[in-house]
Formats: sequence, structure tokens, C-alpha cells
Amino acid sequence: MVPGLLQRHLVVRDGTRIGYQERPGAAPDAPVVVLANGLGGTFEAFRHIYAALPGYRVLCWDYRGLYTSAQPRDPLANTVVDQVDDLVEILEREGVPRAVFIGWSMGVQVVFELCRRHAARVAGIMVVNGTSGRPFRTVLSSQFVERVIPVLLRMVKAQAELVGRAAGVVAGSDTLIAAMKRFGMVSRTLDDDAFRDVAAGFRTIDWAIYSDLLDRLNQHDAEDVLASITAPTSIVTGDKDILTPPATAERIHRAIAGSRLHVIRGGTHYTPVEYPAIVRDELHRLLARVPGWQMAPARAAS
Repeated sequence: MVPGLLQRHLVVRDGTRIGYQERPGAAPDAPVVVLANGLGGTFEAFRHIYAALPGYRVLCWDYRGLYTSAQPRDPLANTVVDQVDDLVEILEREGVPRAVFIGWSMGVQVVFELCRRHAARVAGIMVVNGTSGRPFRTVLSSQFVERVIPVLLRMVKAQAELVGRAAGVVAGSDTLIAAMKRFGMVSRTLDDDAFRDVAAGFRTIDWAIYSDLLDRLNQHDAEDVLASITAPTSIVTGDKDILTPPATAERIHRAIAGSRLHVIRGGTHYTPVEYPAIVRDELHRLLARVPGWQMAPARAAS
């Protein structure tokens, strides 16, 4: 759990009720960091990042149709652009004109789309295990997998209730964690408790909505945005990440001038809960490059 977290809600432009989390800063004018979740992940995936930000004001939110956010009335209003519009409404409500944004997995695409539409709001970016778009193309670096995934998604949607019951049994279980470690899907350095809390969230997912979200995600591409990004940018990935392989991070690094890349040896798609010390160090390096986002030790500890 993350100490000091406040759960809030906001009804946005189309009537959808969006849930978000705020951890207040040590002072009213504390620098703001915004966390963009992976698909299906909650703020729990950022547990160690919260701990690395004492004194900062931190915001996170749940995507449409997941966890504390309701499904939109229009099932097509579930694109990356819709998620960005929700975020901007939250920032407006909370009086946040600019922030440093940390995206993990799907959250990376959300942050890049924010850069396209609201670049002035972006003071700095941390990219963690993500891509700029069309994620099915990067899985296992295989064109075959890219063709197969949409078929699997249609099967999941058709059998959403059955998939949900199965997820309720295995999600977050010790058996699942042990199997994932054995087959290299997560590192043996994994924080089991943190991962268990993240994975347990899949017990509550509506798998029809989840498959739609994943399909919408694969329709999004922000590759053209990268060259225009001028905010300080740090990129973190794992050399064992099969969902967004290191070549993906390297391509983003080449496209964003002045960006910093750190490939973690042994890291998979879950580096935030596998190698938190390295991720924390990269975050602090980034914040040191963003004017106004450094905090004095006394203030950070208060």
C-alpha cells in the first residue's frame, strides 16, 4: 500500500466517472509528478516510485472502464486520446499547469500523446518499459505474434466471463509468480508483495472492456511526436522485456534529442517492481534536469 494516498473522482465531459489518486505534497507549491499506469495496472505498480518522491505531490488515475473509473457510455470512447483528455481534466481540476510525467507500459503511449496535444504541460518525461505506438508489433519482435494477438483478443472478448473466473483463481497467486519467474517472464529480483498487489487487480477486470482497451491501444501511434519532444527525457527498460524489447527503447532514445537511456540487465516488463533502486536513481537524475523539480532535503523529509 501507498501511505497518504487519497482517492478522488471526477465526472468528465461525456459523463464518465473517472477515479484518480492524489498524494499531497509537503507544501502547497510542491512539484507535481503524474503517474500513467500500464494497461490493467493500478498505482500499486508505482509503489517504489512513490517512496522515491518524498514531499512531492503525486497524481495517478485509472483508465476508463478499469478499477475506480466507470466504463464510458460510448464504447468507442476508450482510445488513448480519450485517456489523455481525462488526464487533462484532472489536471485542470487540481490546478496543475505543468508536471513531470512517468509512464509505464501503456502509460508511455499516453504520455507521448499528451506531448502531441499539450506539450506545454510537460516539464519532463520518464519512459518505463513502453513504446511510442502499435505495441503488437514489438511483442517478441514477431510479425506472426502481431497477427495472432487480435485473434486472441476476440476470443477473450467472446469468453470474457470464463476468462474472468480463471483470472480470479490465479491472479496474484504464489503459483503464478513462481511460474512466471521460472519461465523468465519476471525477474527473480521481483518484489513479490508489490507484484501480487498489481496482479490481484486482474481479478476485478471486465475482460471484454480490457480486450477493447488493448485493441484501441494498438491503433495508437505517436512515433511522429518523438522528434518534437524537447522536455528532459529518461528511458528505462529491461533487456529481458519481451513485450517492449530493448530495440524499442533504443529507437525512442535515438528519436528524442538529449534523452537518456538505461537498459537494466535482467529486467523484464516489470522493472518498477524488480529493480526499484535503479529506477529510483534514474528518476532522481531526471528530476535534477528539470528546473523547479528539485526539492531541498529538509523540505522533502517534512
